[in-house]
Amino acid sequence: MHTKGFQKKVAPRFTIALLTLIGWISMVQSQVAPTPGEDRLASLEAKAKKAAASSLKDVAFRNIGPTVMSGRIDDIEVNPNDPTEFYVAYATGGLWHTTNNGQSFTPIFDNGLVIGIGDIAVNWKTRTIWVGTGEVNSSRSSYAGIGIYKSNDNGKSWTYLGLP
Repeated sequence: MHTKGFQKKVAPRFTIALLTLIGWISMVQSQVAPTPGEDRLASLEAKAKKAAASSLKDVAFRNIGPTVMSGRIDDIEVNPNDPTEFYVAYATGGLWHTTNNGQSFTPIFDNGLVIGIGDIAVNWKTRTIWVGTGEVNSSRSSYAGIGIYKSNDNGKSWTYLGLP
Protein backbone atom coordinates (compact mmCIF):
# COMPACT_ATOMS: atom_id res chain seq x y z
CA MET A 1 0.00 0.00 0.00
CA HIS A 2 2.79 2.34 0.79
CA THR A 3 4.14 1.84 -2.76
CA LYS A 4 0.81 2.71 -4.38
CA GLY A 5 0.55 5.99 -2.47
CA PHE A 6 4.09 6.83 -3.45
CA GLN A 7 3.33 6.16 -7.15
CA LYS A 8 0.16 8.25 -7.02
CA LYS A 9 2.04 11.28 -5.64
CA VAL A 10 5.43 11.02 -7.37
CA ALA A 11 4.53 9.71 -10.84
CA PRO A 12 2.52 12.79 -11.93
CA ARG A 13 5.20 15.15 -10.59
CA PHE A 14 7.92 13.18 -12.36
CA THR A 15 5.93 13.22 -15.61
CA ILE A 16 5.38 16.98 -15.39
CA ALA A 17 9.07 17.57 -14.59
CA LEU A 18 10.14 15.36 -17.49
CA LEU A 19 7.82 17.10 -19.96
CA THR A 20 9.01 20.50 -18.72
CA LEU A 21 12.64 19.46 -19.20
CA ILE A 22 11.95 18.15 -22.72
CA GLY A 23 10.14 21.39 -23.61
CA TRP A 24 12.99 23.50 -22.23
CA ILE A 25 15.62 21.51 -24.14
CA SER A 26 13.70 21.80 -27.41
CA MET A 27 13.27 25.55 -26.85
CA VAL A 28 16.98 26.07 -26.21
CA GLN A 29 17.91 24.07 -29.29
CA SER A 30 15.46 26.02 -31.44
CA GLN A 31 16.96 29.46 -30.79
CA VAL A 32 17.71 31.31 -34.01
CA ALA A 33 21.25 32.58 -34.47
CA PRO A 34 21.54 36.38 -34.81
CA THR A 35 21.85 37.74 -38.33
CA PRO A 36 25.45 38.85 -39.02
CA GLY A 37 25.98 42.57 -39.55
CA GLU A 38 27.22 42.08 -43.10
CA ASP A 39 23.96 40.30 -44.02
CA ARG A 40 21.84 43.10 -42.46
CA LEU A 41 23.87 45.70 -44.35
CA ALA A 42 23.47 43.80 -47.64
CA SER A 43 19.71 43.52 -47.18
CA LEU A 44 19.43 47.24 -46.39
CA GLU A 45 21.41 48.11 -49.51
CA ALA A 46 19.09 45.87 -51.58
CA LYS A 47 16.11 47.62 -49.99
CA ALA A 48 17.57 51.03 -50.93
CA LYS A 49 18.02 49.90 -54.56
CA LYS A 50 14.41 48.71 -54.71
CA ALA A 51 13.20 51.99 -53.18
CA ALA A 52 15.14 54.00 -55.78
CA ALA A 53 13.47 52.00 -58.57
CA SER A 54 10.00 52.14 -57.03
CA SER A 55 7.16 53.86 -58.84
CA LEU A 56 6.14 55.29 -55.45
CA LYS A 57 9.48 56.94 -54.72
CA ASP A 58 8.16 60.44 -55.46
CA VAL A 59 5.06 60.12 -53.29
CA ALA A 60 5.49 62.36 -50.25
CA PHE A 61 4.73 60.96 -46.82
CA ARG A 62 2.63 62.90 -44.37
CA ASN A 63 2.69 62.60 -40.62
CA ILE A 64 -0.48 61.08 -39.20
CA GLY A 65 0.64 61.35 -35.59
CA PRO A 66 2.45 59.22 -33.05
CA THR A 67 1.62 55.58 -32.50
CA VAL A 68 1.98 53.36 -29.45
CA MET A 69 5.79 53.56 -29.23
CA SER A 70 7.22 56.94 -30.06
CA GLY A 71 9.31 59.77 -28.80
CA ARG A 72 12.13 57.77 -27.24
CA ILE A 73 15.09 60.15 -27.22
CA ASP A 74 18.44 58.38 -26.98
CA ASP A 75 20.77 61.37 -26.95
CA ILE A 76 20.89 65.16 -27.05
CA GLU A 77 23.99 67.16 -27.96
CA VAL A 78 23.87 70.89 -27.14
CA ASN A 79 26.16 73.56 -28.58
CA PRO A 80 28.20 74.80 -25.59
CA ASN A 81 28.46 78.30 -27.12
CA ASP A 82 24.78 78.56 -28.08
CA PRO A 83 22.36 76.45 -26.02
CA THR A 84 19.51 77.21 -28.44
CA GLU A 85 21.21 74.95 -30.99
CA PHE A 86 21.16 71.22 -30.43
CA TYR A 87 20.73 67.78 -32.00
CA VAL A 88 18.19 65.22 -30.83
CA ALA A 89 18.66 61.52 -31.64
CA TYR A 90 15.56 59.36 -31.49
CA ALA A 91 15.63 55.63 -30.84
CA THR A 92 13.78 54.88 -34.07
CA GLY A 93 13.13 58.34 -35.46
CA GLY A 94 16.39 59.62 -36.87
CA LEU A 95 18.45 62.68 -36.02
CA TRP A 96 17.00 66.19 -35.76
CA HIS A 97 18.67 69.61 -35.58
CA THR A 98 17.37 72.91 -34.20
CA THR A 99 18.85 76.39 -34.06
CA ASN A 100 15.90 78.07 -32.33
CA ASN A 101 15.69 76.25 -29.00
CA GLY A 102 13.40 73.53 -30.35
CA GLN A 103 10.70 75.72 -31.88
CA SER A 104 11.35 73.88 -35.14
CA PHE A 105 13.53 70.96 -36.15
CA THR A 106 15.14 69.78 -39.37
CA PRO A 107 15.61 66.04 -39.96
CA ILE A 108 19.20 65.37 -40.99
CA PHE A 109 19.46 61.56 -41.01
CA ASP A 110 16.37 60.55 -42.99
CA ASN A 111 18.10 59.12 -46.05
CA GLY A 112 20.33 56.57 -44.33
CA LEU A 113 19.78 52.85 -44.54
CA VAL A 114 18.53 52.81 -40.94
CA ILE A 115 16.91 55.43 -38.72
CA GLY A 116 17.45 53.80 -35.32
CA ILE A 117 20.08 55.66 -33.32
CA GLY A 118 21.81 54.63 -30.12
CA ASP A 119 24.23 57.51 -29.63
CA ILE A 120 25.57 60.67 -31.25
CA ALA A 121 28.65 62.80 -30.74
CA VAL A 122 29.34 66.29 -32.05
CA ASN A 123 32.62 68.15 -32.36
CA TRP A 124 31.25 71.69 -32.29
CA LYS A 125 34.54 73.27 -33.38
CA THR A 126 34.68 71.33 -36.66
CA ARG A 127 30.93 70.65 -36.95
CA THR A 128 31.59 66.94 -37.25
CA ILE A 129 28.72 64.63 -36.26
CA TRP A 130 29.05 60.91 -35.52
CA VAL A 131 25.97 58.71 -35.37
CA GLY A 132 25.99 55.26 -33.80
CA THR A 133 23.07 53.36 -35.31
CA GLY A 134 20.98 50.80 -33.49
CA GLU A 135 18.77 51.46 -30.53
CA VAL A 136 20.26 50.77 -27.11
CA ASN A 137 16.93 50.92 -25.26
CA SER A 138 15.77 47.38 -25.78
CA SER A 139 12.03 47.12 -26.32
CA ARG A 140 9.58 45.41 -28.64
CA SER A 141 10.25 48.06 -31.26
CA SER A 142 14.05 48.07 -31.11
CA TYR A 143 16.06 47.78 -34.27
CA ALA A 144 19.61 46.66 -34.85
CA GLY A 145 22.05 49.14 -36.26
CA ILE A 146 24.64 48.73 -38.96
CA GLY A 147 27.48 50.73 -37.47
CA ILE A 148 28.70 54.31 -37.40
CA TYR A 149 28.15 57.25 -39.74
CA LYS A 150 29.97 60.58 -39.90
CA SER A 151 29.02 63.96 -41.37
CA ASN A 152 31.21 67.02 -41.87
CA ASP A 153 28.45 69.20 -43.35
CA ASN A 154 25.69 69.21 -40.71
CA GLY A 155 24.02 66.09 -42.06
CA LYS A 156 23.78 67.01 -45.73
CA SER A 157 25.93 63.97 -46.51
CA TRP A 158 27.03 60.97 -44.48
CA THR A 159 30.02 58.65 -44.69
CA TYR A 160 29.61 55.08 -43.47
CA LEU A 161 32.54 54.21 -41.19
CA GLY A 162 31.78 50.52 -40.64
CA LEU A 163 31.17 48.32 -37.57
CA PRO A 164 28.22 46.35 -38.98
